[in-house]
Amino acid sequence: MVMRLKELRNNSGISQEKIAEYIGCSGAVYSRYETGARQPSIDIMIKLANFFGVSLDYLVGNREFEETTLSEREIEVLRAFREADPRAKADAYNLLVSHRLK
Repeated sequence: MVMRLKELRNNSGISQEKIAEYIGCSGAVYSRYETGARQPSIDIMIKLANFFGVSLDYLVGNREFEETTLSEREIEVLRAFREADPRAKADAYNLLVSHRLK
């Protein structure tokens, strides 16, 4: 099973070393996860899914789950929200809530 790790990492512009540090392994081990030469434990997969802001289903190749749940724009907004500072998060939330259709 080859996961979407390389795709997710390339889209985020983050180095293999930074992700490896986050999940607590060497860059070489993480590289093997990307190529499918080594399979991560479920604990590592959960860390990776949290790191990239995706579901485990999406991480392991179930694109249908992610696409039927959120649009690409919604996913982009959620990722931007997660990366924003607290003030930007509050501003974005307040703006969206004030424009909610009733």
